[in-house]
Amino acid sequence: MGLFEQAKERWQLYTGEEETPLDGDTPAWAVSLAIHVIVLLSLALVGLGEIPKMARSFTVIEAPQVTEEDVLLTPQEISFSDEAVPTVGAQSEQSDAVAQALAPTLSDVSVVPVEADPDLISDVHLEAMDALPTAQTINTSVVVKGSVGVGTTGAAGAVDRLTAEIANSLEQRPTVVCWVFDRSVSLASQRKEIAARLGRVFDELGANRSENNRPDLTNIVIAFGKEVSLVTKQPTDDVNEVVEAIQGVSVDDSGVEMTFQAIRAAAETAKVFRVTAPKKNVMIVVFTDEVGNDSNTADQTAHFCRTLGMPIYVVGVPAPFGLREVKMKYVEMDPKFDQTEQWALIEQGPETAFSEVVRVHSGQQADEAIDSGFGPFHLSKLCGETGGIYFRVHANSGARRRVNNDETAPMASQLRYFFDSEAMRGYQPDYVSADKYKQEIDRSRAKRALLQAAASSEISPMESPEMTFPKQNEGALVNLLGEAQKVAAKIQPKIDALYGILATGLEDREKIREKRWQAGYDLALGRVLAVKVRTDAYNLMLAQAKSGMKFKDPHSDTWQLNPSDAVTVGSQTEKLAKQSTLLLSRVVAEHPGTPWALLASHELRTPLGYAWSESHTGVNNPKPPDGGGGNANPADDKKRMMAAPKPKRNLKNL
Repeated sequence: MGLFEQAKERWQLYTGEEETPLDGDTPAWAVSLAIHVIVLLSLALVGLGEIPKMARSFTVIEAPQVTEEDVLLTPQEISFSDEAVPTVGAQSEQSDAVAQALAPTLSDVSVVPVEADPDLISDVHLEAMDALPTAQTINTSVVVKGSVGVGTTGAAGAVDRLTAEIANSLEQRPTVVCWVFDRSVSLASQRKEIAARLGRVFDELGANRSENNRPDLTNIVIAFGKEVSLVTKQPTDDVNEVVEAIQGVSVDDSGVEMTFQAIRAAAETAKVFRVTAPKKNVMIVVFTDEVGNDSNTADQTAHFCRTLGMPIYVVGVPAPFGLREVKMKYVEMDPKFDQTEQWALIEQGPETAFSEVVRVHSGQQADEAIDSGFGPFHLSKLCGETGGIYFRVHANSGARRRVNNDETAPMASQLRYFFDSEAMRGYQPDYVSADKYKQEIDRSRAKRALLQAAASSEISPMESPEMTFPKQNEGALVNLLGEAQKVAAKIQPKIDALYGILATGLEDREKIREKRWQAGYDLALGRVLAVKVRTDAYNLMLAQAKSGMKFKDPHSDTWQLNPSDAVTVGSQTEKLAKQSTLLLSRVVAEHPGTPWALLASHELRTPLGYAWSESHTGVNNPKPPDGGGGNANPADDKKRMMAAPKPKRNLKNL
């Protein structure tokens, strides 16, 4: 039975009807339909076998380019003397006094604590991190990128250290070095000595003054004073041209130094090497012996250089501890000026954003300028933020005893004491933004009290207090004692006010974890208390004498007040004396080898109390008649004719 017959039979069986859909011409129609369906499906499948190619369209969104104004530095014609100048100043040949970096730990990898900038043009990826820097050992010294306390005894030693930095950069890729020189009078001799030393540096780098010998090392020379000038007409790999350019830098005696403007100009000039292919490394090396008159632009300069990936290296000076200005031993180099030794006031500090040292004049040595262990704040912060190094240069930096005037090298600052870098590693200033610094201060009453006290005018002890009181009679003695008390009464309110400020932070003192702030607060409060105790004790001892004292020896006619370790007047004064001694002793014990410990030890050597003694001075003896006097030969008083003195340079413009 065929397929159609079986289908018809089943239809009739289930429906009971004789006629079915398959009767007549239906089978032919069904077959035709099936064939057409198959053909249509086949055509559809053939069409799907290849996906038609579509033309892609792209929309390119390009940020508008910011056109920055070019810094036009016009080369200046310069003339200079070929006359030999004696080598003086803080520029020793030694380089073995390079101090250890401020990293508390050593590591195989040198890491700088920086925050990544999302706008970095540099191809160097910087990870945001809060870890303290580590360092690698080089010979017997440790130097880490971002260091701010690397010390040398001379600028030449720092140049030798920079040779290694340049060599390391050249190993990575071609390098551009911007040599930026301070044109001040005080740095004139160092510039010539540095230029001579650079010849050896280039030889060590393989650029031995033959043309195209080291084409991957490009140099730019910039000089600054009141104005900034490009000394080399264009970037050059001719080392002879570089040395001659540095030797030819003229002196600017205006006394103005636009340091950060010069650094920014160097970065602007070298920017093309960082933003166009093939990219090169750029190092900016600055030689200066002052802070600069434009430190208000330091943060903007640091941001610009950090964004371009340009490390800043500064060969500078140590900042005096807690001071903005310090004396410099100036000896004139130009023979047409007076050669007499002079002491000029020069700005080289402080080492912190705001003064953290309360100035207390309590003794000759305690008042002297000493090394802070770090460079000036803004320049040091600039080096740290860009991954460079600040080199502290001073001819006496290796001394571990008091340096007197004769030992102070010409053109060097009058710093009496220097401190080992190892002891100073844990006392780095807070190189943070102004906002973050303020937040830290606001969280601690002790820190806030220290800054407020440091911002106050300095205090001094009684100026030459009277210590000898002859007794002509009882009334005269009381008058003498009363006049002496006025000296103490005059300064007492100021001392009490300063003590009141510091006392507000006592409750938070034990919460301080940074060694620098611990030492700073304890020293400040200890020294202010010491001055207060001495002043109060002096006043009370005089009041005691006014109430009446009798000589033990009938021949005595004078009372003498002598310093004493014992404080015997007033229980409150005795209590404050013990507190002062405790604080100062803690500074010496917990912070050895630091400026704070040195000042605390000086303070502890000065007694806090007084004791009376008696003596015979003959105050009541008859006075002898006035004798004749005068010069027996008035002709000897005639002035001798002398040669006119040579002129002196204005020390304010050094």
